[in-house]
Amino acid sequence: MKLLLLIFLVQSVLQTIYLPASQGAVQPMDVRLIEQTCKQTPLYDVCVSILKSDSRSSKADVTGLALIMVDVLKAKATGTTNYIKTLLRGNLKGDKGDPKFAEQAANDAGIEARSCESSFSGHSPLTESNKSVQDVSSVAAAIVR
Repeated sequence: MKLLLLIFLVQSVLQTIYLPASQGAVQPMDVRLIEQTCKQTPLYDVCVSILKSDSRSSKADVTGLALIMVDVLKAKATGTTNYIKTLLRGNLKGDKGDPKFAEQAANDAGIEARSCESSFSGHSPLTESNKSVQDVSSVAAAIVR
């Protein structure tokens, strides 16, 4: 649950900081912006694959790309959380004016997924989901940065 709160916080920070200022300035972009942005992340292929598969990328600036990545991160974390709930069935505050806080929250999402994975001895039933959340959180943090 903490992971989802962190992701929602990242999304909120980005929307609070960037959307009002950039809404009028958003211009259609081509694949070059995606590739240029993804080169600044630790997982270029993951970044490009996710952003090229989302139709919103064609009209997004870098802030839009970050928001798309946060949406993907949220979806992955929600899926993982729902899977955990299936397996187990039987007020976070931050400085909304500081983009570093959004970057840290995205990093924290990856740390939480890594921590979850390491709490299992050997291979957990969440390995794929945890790896995916870690990858997307790394890319989201890099774009926010």
